Amino acid sequence: MVNCPTPDESEVSSYLESGISVRSKIFGNTSYRPAAVQTVRQAIENGPFDYIVVTAKAFPGTAKLIEEAVDPSTTIVLGQNGIGGEKEYAELYPDNVLIAGVVYLPVTQVEPGVVEHGPLERFEIGTYPPDAPSNAKERCRELSNLFRDGGGSAPVFDDIQPQRWFKLAVNAAWNPTTTLTNCDDANYLRSSPKAEDMIRKIMKDVAKIAAAVGYPDAITDERIEQDLQRPKGRLDTGGKEPSMLTDVRNGRATEVEAILGNTLRIGEERGVDTPYLELIYTLAKGRDYAIAPDERWKPIARHG
Repeated sequence: MVNCPTPDESEVSSYLESGISVRSKIFGNTSYRPAAVQTVRQAIENGPFDYIVVTAKAFPGTAKLIEEAVDPSTTIVLGQNGIGGEKEYAELYPDNVLIAGVVYLPVTQVEPGVVEHGPLERFEIGTYPPDAPSNAKERCRELSNLFRDGGGSAPVFDDIQPQRWFKLAVNAAWNPTTTLTNCDDANYLRSSPKAEDMIRKIMKDVAKIAAAVGYPDAITDERIEQDLQRPKGRLDTGGKEPSMLTDVRNGRATEVEAILGNTLRIGEERGVDTPYLELIYTLAKGRDYAIAPDERWKPIARHG
């Protein structure tokens, strides 16, 4: 396995010169120097790889980027947001073991080469598809053991999709609402008596879709209320900035399709009515379009 982050151009020199410093509330202060920092091709000399862990943004075409580094024995591990992204990898790499994961790891890059990590660390994993052969299940257990041996947590699930649907509901609610309001999660809750209930309504819309595809217990009212305790617990200490808000504040395109668009389309295919999800998608899509407009974009008309 090789560390190959994909930084912005301005960050490359810092990574090469000083490595990456991590300030963790769980693991303390540490640092490491990536073996490659710009391209997959640079990393190939460190191969072949037992595992390739993909944590890049879930944009169309991302699966193609690792093609040069994948050989028949490579296990591909996805730690990406959204739902349904495994299909692209399964089509491109039909003979490779594929593991899907759900990441709970609050981190913020406070300056180039310096990352702060909060008090949560969990990587839930399972094979894709859930009924993968026994050799794939064994590779999944081996990966979990690697994380455990390093002091981390990577529990294995026979079917990871309920976990992915629940994380999707969290992301579908919090990412666009904080992005559109330019508030972190705690300040969003402070902004209006209706704010908290809007989060519930979006999560429940996602729950209806999850139920329609066969996971009626993935997103229960009880789990929604439990999850709401985390941002509510930050009201007195300072909030968390979801990744979509970070992207918008830095002028980057967002994962609006992976998190919201794909979900909405799955619901529409099954005739599920999700008015709150549809509303937040159209608004987030407009915000994303303003950041990355195409040839249809027109400037404001000036008169007089």
